[in-house]
Amino acid sequence: MGCAIGVKDLNKTFDGFSLKNINLEIPQGSVVGLIGENGAGKTTLIKCITGAAIPDSGYVELMGTRIGNRGSEDIGVVFDECHFPEKLTGCQLSSVMGDILSNWDSERFRKMMSEYGIDLESKISTYSRGMMMKIQVAVAICHNPRVLILDEPTAGLDPAAREEFLDEIMSFMQNESHSVLISSHITSDLERIADYIAFIHKGSLLLCEEKNALLENFGIAKCCKDSEISGKDRIVSIRHSDYGLSMLVKDKDEFKRSNPGMVIDDASLDDIMIYMIRGEAQ
Repeated sequence: MGCAIGVKDLNKTFDGFSLKNINLEIPQGSVVGLIGENGAGKTTLIKCITGAAIPDSGYVELMGTRIGNRGSEDIGVVFDECHFPEKLTGCQLSSVMGDILSNWDSERFRKMMSEYGIDLESKISTYSRGMMMKIQVAVAICHNPRVLILDEPTAGLDPAAREEFLDEIMSFMQNESHSVLISSHITSDLERIADYIAFIHKGSLLLCEEKNALLENFGIAKCCKDSEISGKDRIVSIRHSDYGLSMLVKDKDEFKRSNPGMVIDDASLDDIMIYMIRGEAQ
C-alpha cells in the first residue's frame, strides 16, 4: 500500500549525541516497533518525525510529501508522560484541541472518555497515570490522523492497563490505511502487535526487518568454550561465561544443521537487542 512515513538521510546532533544518516520506512497499514537502549536515539528520531525537533540534514515524508518543521495533523502523537495542563478539565481540553486542530472530533472524544470511564468534568491533575495515557490516546486519535507515533506509551502501566492500551492500538489499525510507529522497552508488547522491528543503537539504525522473519532467523546457540564450531560466519555476537559460550546466530536452522549436537534456542527481541549491544563480534 506504499509508504506512510519515510525518513530520508536524517541527521541530528545535540549535546554530544548524534542520529547518523537514518533511513527508515513505515509501510502503510503496518505497525513498526522501535527498540534500543536508553539514549540510543529513539525519542530524538520521534521528535524529528513529529516536528518537535528540526533535523540538521535529511527530511521526513508523509505519504510521499515532505513534512514541514511544524509537523502534520495527519500524525497523532502519544508520549510517555502527559504534557497537557493539569488545571484543565477534560471538557476544557477538548475545547482547546478544537481551537488547535482543524479535524477535531469532540463527539468522538466524549464517546471515548465515556468508554474509558473518565469524568470530563474532573481536572487532569486528578487522573491516574493510566487515565492520563488514555486521554493522550483519545486526543491523538480524535483528530483523525493517518499515522500514530507512540513514545514509550506503556511504561509504568499495570498489565491490565497495558492490555487495554494495546487493544486500542489494534482497533486503530482496523483501518488498513492507518500506520503506527511505537517505541517501547517492553518488547513483549511489540512481539504481540508489531509487523516490523527497527533497532537503533548509538544513533545508528542497525536493522529494520519484518518481525516474524527476524524471530525465525535468529537463535541463541550454547556450547562449551572448547567446542568445535562450524558455520562461524553465521555468528552475530558472542557472550562468555564461566559455563561456556552463548552466541546470537543468524540462519539458525542452517547453523543447527552444521552443529547437530549444539543447543539452539529461539531468540526473543530482548535477546537480539542485548546480544547486539553487549555481545562481542565474531
